[in-house]
This record gives sequence, C-alpha cells and structure tokens, in this order.
Amino acid sequence: MSNVRISLVIPAYNRGDLIGDTIDSALAQDTPFHEIIVVDDGSTDATAAVLARYAGRIQAIALQNGGVQRARNTGAAAANGDYVALCDSDDLLEPGFVTAMGAWLAAHPDVDAVYTNFVTFNEDGIQDDKFALAPPGFFAGARQDDGFWCDIPDLYARLLDYQPLFPTGSVLRRDFYQRIGGYDTRFNRLGSEDLEFTLRAVAEGRMALSARPLARVRKHGANDSTDTMRQVSGEIEILEFALAHHGAAGRYRARIEASIEARRLDVFNAAFARGAFDVAGNMLARLRQAPRDRRFRLKALITRLPRPLRQPLWRASQA
Repeated sequence: MSNVRISLVIPAYNRGDLIGDTIDSALAQDTPFHEIIVVDDGSTDATAAVLARYAGRIQAIALQNGGVQRARNTGAAAANGDYVALCDSDDLLEPGFVTAMGAWLAAHPDVDAVYTNFVTFNEDGIQDDKFALAPPGFFAGARQDDGFWCDIPDLYARLLDYQPLFPTGSVLRRDFYQRIGGYDTRFNRLGSEDLEFTLRAVAEGRMALSARPLARVRKHGANDSTDTMRQVSGEIEILEFALAHHGAAGRYRARIEASIEARRLDVFNAAFARGAFDVAGNMLARLRQAPRDRRFRLKALITRLPRPLRQPLWRASQA
C-alpha cells in the first residue's frame, strides 16, 4: 500500500438511524483511512449518541446547524491527510476504497481529484451502476489508466447532460480543496447543491474517475434527490451562477443556456402536473422561447388564469 494519507469527512444531520452503517463501512476498509472525521451539523435526533459509541475511533465535530456545505468544509479544514475523501451520512464505501484510491493517487500525483463510480441501493438490494447509465459518448475520447478514466474531453459540458459525480466517494487533494474555496454555503438547502462545487473542481483541476464502483449510494424516502422538481430547479440556479462566475462556463455559453432553457421547461411541466402554479408561473415567465404545441399553450393558459377559473380547468386537464 502507498503512503498516501486519506482523511474521510462525513457530514451528518439527523442520521442517527443510518450513520452507524456509514461509519462501519469506513472502519472496515482493507487499508485504514488516515482519520475519520464526522461533522454533526446540529442534529436533534440520536446522531450524537451514535457517534459517542465510536469514541477513540473517529473524530466528531459538533456544529450548530448551518448546512451540509459548511459541514464538509469544516471537516476538510480539520483534516491533516494529503487528501480529503467525502461520504454522505447515509451512504457506504466498499472495503477496497482506500486501497484502490490510495494506490492510484500515489502513482498519479498530478491528479487533483478523483470521483468514483457507484451503485445505488435500497432495502431491496442493488439497483443501478451509475456509470453504466451514462449516455452514449459520455466517455468518448477519454484515456483509461488502470481502471480509471482520465482526461475526459469537455467534461464540464458533458455534465450538463449527465451528472454521475457525487460527493460520496470523491477524493480531493486537500490543498486543492482549499484552493478552490470548498463548497459554497450560498447553495445551502438548494436542490443539487453539490453541482456547483463539482463544476468548479472540473474546471480548475485535473480530474479522474474510477470506473469500478467503490461506493454505494442509498436511496430512501428522506433523500433530497427524490424530489426531481426541486433538484432540477437547483440545477437551473447553479448553471445561471456558473455562467456569471465560472470562467470555464464561457466556453460553453450557448450549450449551457440551452440546457437551462430545457430545465425550465421540465420544471414548468412538473410543477403544472403537481398544481404548483407559483413555480409553474415563475418558470413560464423565464422561458425564452415557449413551445408552440397545443398542449403547452393550454398549460400556459391555465397557469395564467385566476385561481377560481384555473382549478376546474386544471383538474379537467389532468383527467
């Protein structure tokens, strides 16, 4: 095993029912983490009591609730390893995670960040391999190096169409994490909050992706990601922010603007189907070029009507 030191940071908020499994997976590594830091973001459940059971084996940091971005950044600031790995408090790391990441990074010291493939799972078992679901051409032009994808062309732009790079299982050089500013706390409670950091990391560092799934991402009812409308609304806000603040975004302006427009239409349709007319109206007003089909025009008309007229027509349109 290499002498690469990887510090694991686990942000946690009200995960007393699941955080033990996450920590157990971190402690069960073939090669130990340099340290395991759990940042309790002001939990009001049994999270603190669960963490106390691991005293001496992990470092626990307690904060007043301030959001997952601040919790990740606090853990990264406390770490003293060469690299910072992240894992959400409901996910699991495979036993060979540290061994695989450490060995590859030791052989590739010029790489700033590595993201891993992962499988999703629920109480019924394994569901999907994330990279296997990538659209055709996602890895086109990339170079494979001992099981890792390197030098993926236009990865920043490709993430507009498919985003398989999650915080869980990511490993970043600690000085790189700090240099690019960590996670932006302005996106607290926003859907897809981690996308902005991922785009920034892709734009500012050399990136590699482990083709082998080295993590398991849990799907359950409390996942924020189960609310697709919220997630896509967050992506819109982040992509608008990126156009204004990411230097790399300028190279793909037309593509990003088209992606934002498509997402606005998706959110409009989802909000209309839910009867969330405040959201639907907001997206409708922001569309630059509305579709001309009859179905869309009917939805737009209903959305703009006063509530007493809108409700019966909306119910009829849903039949």
